[in-house]
Amino acid sequence: MKIELLGGAREVGGSCIAVENGCCKIALDYGVKIEEASNQFPKNFDAIIVSHAHLDHSGNLLGLSEKNPVVVGSDITRDVTTDLLYDMVKIQSQKGNNFFDDQDVGKIKDLWLTRDCVALPGMAIQLYPAGHVAGAKITSVHSEGKEIVYTGDFCIHDTEILEGCNVDLLPKEPDVLITESTYGGIVRSPRNELIDQFFRQMLSTMSRKGNVLIPTFAFHRSQEMTRRIDQAMKDGVLPRYNVYTISNLAHRITGYFNENKQLFTEEVQKQEQPFEYRHVKHLYRTGQIKEPAVVICTSGFGHAGASLHLLAQWAEDEANSIILTSGYLPPDSPLKLAKENRSFKYDGDTISVQAEVEQIELSGHADQLELIQLVRKLKPKRTVIVHGDIEQAEALSEKISEMTDVCIPEKGEVIVA
Repeated sequence: MKIELLGGAREVGGSCIAVENGCCKIALDYGVKIEEASNQFPKNFDAIIVSHAHLDHSGNLLGLSEKNPVVVGSDITRDVTTDLLYDMVKIQSQKGNNFFDDQDVGKIKDLWLTRDCVALPGMAIQLYPAGHVAGAKITSVHSEGKEIVYTGDFCIHDTEILEGCNVDLLPKEPDVLITESTYGGIVRSPRNELIDQFFRQMLSTMSRKGNVLIPTFAFHRSQEMTRRIDQAMKDGVLPRYNVYTISNLAHRITGYFNENKQLFTEEVQKQEQPFEYRHVKHLYRTGQIKEPAVVICTSGFGHAGASLHLLAQWAEDEANSIILTSGYLPPDSPLKLAKENRSFKYDGDTISVQAEVEQIELSGHADQLELIQLVRKLKPKRTVIVHGDIEQAEALSEKISEMTDVCIPEKGEVIVA
């Protein structure tokens, strides 16, 4: 098999890996970079395997709407990806970029197969639960006596709502393991300690009647965060406070979570509507907020939406706090600048950041220890490190180089399995 790195090599975003045998050609993910309208990937694929619904793994699918490849992924990945693509079309249309329309989104949904086992000419594909987000999958590709395992984004640790990947279920001794490395150089504190830190930051801000801004992603992170805070108020860990979500997209996606309880932990499955909340109210616009308040809103990187608007509105007040729960922030994103430079640009003005900015990495990605555990368990002949800045990739490479042959490919590089 020939493996070509089309995107996501030595960077986070725009994931796409071509795998080809003598009979067919597939793409492992077909993503977009947040700061780019689209990536120019080849379109001559027989099938696209979508690991999960985040746009950095699925956001370029609209470019395939005229080509009719098979698109493979879980049910909830299909449903959420469709909503994210509709939202992308709407945003691009507002900017005057009418490259695609709702019909193109409908075509992608029609092409989708929701199966864990797919047979293509000379190629067998199997999908396994990946943790990370609802419906995320790790992919194995078997062809010509060789096996490739592609992690997409994954984690081994459990969260409050989702079990991590069971590495014991994955194929052992693959010829090539292609793994993400978002946190390849980072060892996180135990999750319960991070959650305690998160609640302490909220309590500190609440004690001075400040506002708490929590930028998050519409898919999974918003639902996980909202349920976490709602449960903490039910349990008395947090006091009653005005808590809001602002994201119509996240609100729609929450419906899929209630419809797919089987994807989550046993505790979640026991509840009739586990993602309906007692203490958190959904708002349609920031003007409805009654302060002091906690607001969970998009965009997760602060580039646009309610999170950018509220960041600009609340950043100059030292009573307020901004809690960043993503470890990775794109260069020059307003949230990264707010944290590191203590200022950012908004509508041509420079906003000085006086509010507390805390980064507490409640991530759904594997950290370095989990990545090492994956390699140790699978014993791959060769490991290809992708989806990570070069520093993270190199840090992981150093830790696993005695267990496996390691490659950190550049974009466009071809590997033969």
